[in-house]
Formats: sequence, C-alpha cells, structure tokens
Amino acid sequence: MKNPIDVWRLYGLRLIFMVLPLVLIMAFVVQAAEPVKKQTQGRNDTESQPQGVFYYRIEPSFYTGFAPRCQEPKNIHIHVGRGNQVRVTLVLSNRIIDSYLPDLALRYRVYDELVKKSRIKLTQNMAFEKFSQIIKNQNIVQLAHEKNSMDPQTFREISLQILEKLNPGKVFHIRIDFDREMRRWSSQLAPFLNKNPSIQESLFLINNMLPTRIWVTELSWRLKDKLQNAITLYGIYEEDNKSEMAWKSVYRAAVALFKAATSDVYPFHGKMLDFHEFTAVYPIGTLNQYAQYDGRKIPLYPCPGKRNLIEHQRTKVVDHIPDKVCYGYLPWLPYMHVGKTLHNSFHTLWFDNNVRKNTFIPKEWKQNTKDSRTGKPYPRLWLLSRGPMSHGCTHVNAGHISELRQMLPSDEKLLPQVVTYRNKSNHFDVFDIDGDGQPEVMGVKYFHAYSLKRKKPYKRRAPADRKSFYKWLYVNGYRYDADGGLVFDQAPTSRFVRKNAYKGEIFESTPLYEADYTPETIQFYNRMPIPFVRELRRISSTYDHNRKVLKLNKK
Repeated sequence: MKNPIDVWRLYGLRLIFMVLPLVLIMAFVVQAAEPVKKQTQGRNDTESQPQGVFYYRIEPSFYTGFAPRCQEPKNIHIHVGRGNQVRVTLVLSNRIIDSYLPDLALRYRVYDELVKKSRIKLTQNMAFEKFSQIIKNQNIVQLAHEKNSMDPQTFREISLQILEKLNPGKVFHIRIDFDREMRRWSSQLAPFLNKNPSIQESLFLINNMLPTRIWVTELSWRLKDKLQNAITLYGIYEEDNKSEMAWKSVYRAAVALFKAATSDVYPFHGKMLDFHEFTAVYPIGTLNQYAQYDGRKIPLYPCPGKRNLIEHQRTKVVDHIPDKVCYGYLPWLPYMHVGKTLHNSFHTLWFDNNVRKNTFIPKEWKQNTKDSRTGKPYPRLWLLSRGPMSHGCTHVNAGHISELRQMLPSDEKLLPQVVTYRNKSNHFDVFDIDGDGQPEVMGVKYFHAYSLKRKKPYKRRAPADRKSFYKWLYVNGYRYDADGGLVFDQAPTSRFVRKNAYKGEIFESTPLYEADYTPETIQFYNRMPIPFVRELRRISSTYDHNRKVLKLNKK
C-alpha cells in the first residue's frame, strides 16, 4: 500500500501537469490579444500594399481565414451605407463562441483529409499551409478535443481570446449600463402620456432604446402592448415624483420591451448589457451610375431597403454558385429578384484583370509572387473597384465574399432568415462600433476605384491615396481633425419601415471609422463539381456536412 503522502504528491504532480498547459495557453493568448482600439495605427499604411487576390487561372477555392461561423440568423446584421462598404456584425452568443475552436479544428481536418486522400489537389497558392501552421501553433485541434473535459467558462474564455487574436481589430467587448440608458430613453416617453404614438413614432422609440443596434421595422401587437405598458408606468413614475420604487416598474417594463424587440440576443449581467461582437467592413462595388445630392455627385445605390437573402430563381438555392467560370466558383448571394430570371446579389468580379496589361496598378504589384507555388509572378488579379461598377448587383472581392459566406449559417434552410439593410445613396451607415457612446460613420482603408472599357479595367476614377480618394468618394461636407481623422459635419442615415428605406436621424460632427482592409485568404484547388464546392464552404461542428458530396464516403 502506497504512503498517503506519496499518493498526494503523485496527484499534485498530475494536477500541475494538467493545469500548467492551460495556464500557459491563457497567458499566451492574453498577451497576444491586445485590446481593440477605436482606430488602428497608420492611416495611409494600405496605400502601397498589394490588395485583392492574385491568381494564375480561375479555379475553385476554400476559405482559409479565421472568422467565426454564426448559425443564428437573428445575430447577424448586414448593412450597406454611403461610402461603398458593407458592414457585417455578429453578436457573439455563447453558442458561437463555444463552437469556434471545434469549427476551426473540423475545417482543418476536412481540408487535410481531402488533400491526403487525393480528393482535391491544392494549386496556385499556399494559403492552406499558412492556415495549417496557425492551427498547429495555436494548438487548436487539441483545445477543441479537450472542450468536454474543460470547465465551460474557461473554455469559452480561451475561445474568445483566440478568436480576438486571430481576427485583430474585429472583436469588440460591449458593456452598456442599461439602467442609465433607460433613464435617458424613458424621458422620450413623456410626449405620449396623453396620446398614443403613431407607428413610425413607436418604431423610433423602440429602436432608440439602443441606438444603431436595434432595427425593428414593423410594429407587432406584442411590441405595441409592451411599449404602451412602459409609457403607462413612466406616467406613474412621473406622478410619484420619480421615486425609485416606481422606477423599478418602468425599468422592468423597458427590459421586457427590449428583449422582445431584439429577440433577446443581447445578454444581461445584472443591469449591464455585456456581450462581444465581431464586426467586419468590406469595400463594395455598386451600380455603374451616379446620383446628385445637395450638389454632390456620389455613387448611386439602387433598390434601397430591407431585404432578406432569397433563393436563386434558376437553381432554387440561396447558397448559389454560378456555373459561369468567370465568377470564379465563388458564392453568389441573391437579395432581390429582377424579373423572372435576373437577380441583384452579393457576388465577386466577372471581368479579367490582366496584371501585365493593367496600366494603373503599381509596378511592384506586377512582380508579386507572395505564397505562389511556382514562384512566378501572378498574371491576374481580383481587385474590387470601390464605387460605380456593376449592372445593379453588389460586388464583393473574392476573399471577402468567401469570408462573408463563412460567417453565415451553414444550412440552406436558415439563409433566407438573414436580413440585409441597404441605405439610400446619400445615407451613411452610422454605428457605435465599440459601444463607447460615440457613433461613427463606417468606412474602410481601401482606395481603389476604376472604370471599365470593353469589359476590361480602364483607368482610375480617383488617385489611390487616402485624401484624394476621399475627396472623390465623399466630395465635401467633412473636415480633418488634429490627428488626421475625417469628421463629417452631418451624417444622415436611413430608417426602415417594413421593406422600405426612409430618411432617418442626422448625426452631427461624426468621425469616420476606418476599418483595416481585411487580408483575403483563400486556397485554390482543382476544378470540382459545384455541389462539392458549395458543401466545402459549409463545414462547421454544428452542421452535419455531407461526406458523400465531398467524396469522403461512398454512401
């Protein structure tokens, strides 16, 4: 029989060896994941860096970045605003965070299995090797394996920290004193103590409970009743000389209304809203026309309004991939039918951009061999034009449309529940991105806009330096502050009623938030059937992918 002291020493050593790796992982991740700042350093650091996706020939690709998968449509907000960018915000539920590392591990395993079993052959670039190295360096597979044996809160914290580290500048911790917000908000109920608010007034009141984050567009009877209850209780609060006892009733009514209006996606910790968001901003191309507003010639946005993703009229799927090779076997996400056969969609570029013949890209780009499998300069480039370009669709560059698809639900049945908001041409996307109470106009560090001639890139619409580009894009109505940041004198926004966009609130002296350009990370492989290409983009630990379609099972 072992000495009790020896048994305790043995157990203690085992405990140390079990806990020490976890402590080291936590320490490493915390050190690496610096807090998100309101604005990253170097406003002009993207002007000379190669952007877009370089390639040799059109082939299928899979995503090799680290954005999370969101299987909950109600947690997704997609918004197009003036300035030619689309913002994608995910409210990170526990489910999203808890599945993040298992998702990464499964994507890696499936990619790796396909390669090792020769189901696909990697071509052109080496994005998968870089993806694999990061997965190994961060110990993702092992951490995912230990999920069920680890304390859930500890695993969630590790997952969140790795998510932030692998997606710098995109993860925001939002903490809002809801009691304070409701004291601000409730004062707006006073005009309605003796009259009922109209539908539009009701929508304004509800959306203003958490400005720039609530987008209720229809007044259901449930919301109407809860709003009226809050107004009635606020009247009692006023009559009771604003006593704390009466305020508690107002606050409870406000919480009930807020949860109903937001589908309860924002978690409470006591009286604090405390949650994380993932926000990405991508440059886009829009209809090849301009509009005049207040003497300004700006890009025209056709068909503004609230639009769900919808199925393609020919293939009957939302998760559509065109069979025309020029679209690169990349996602094509429709949000509007045009007649019986056409669509307005999020999709990538369709025209050829020959690097050697292009007259306006920097000379050093023409010799780019980064991550090439052959070491030879890439002859072609997907480089989005941020401005007028399309026949009506929304152009998104190859790597960004791949990342957007990664963030959306895997299951085809859930995609029609994803809502997009498209502002009027002169209305900005104003959003309090980090929850500090200072709304900002959404923008992105991407300064490329050009025209086409005979279906080929022709010439730049504006110089590719920041200030010259903004002069073309925004025209006027802004100034630069002492730190070089751009500030809009007035920033009008859109509000939405049912499916339609109308003039909304006008914000004063609003700074431009310039998101970093997101590097585009996709891996090319040999041509495969479209169902295979589509299924490979759906991989998630919370989705039962079809191994037969992926040619990994015979049955």
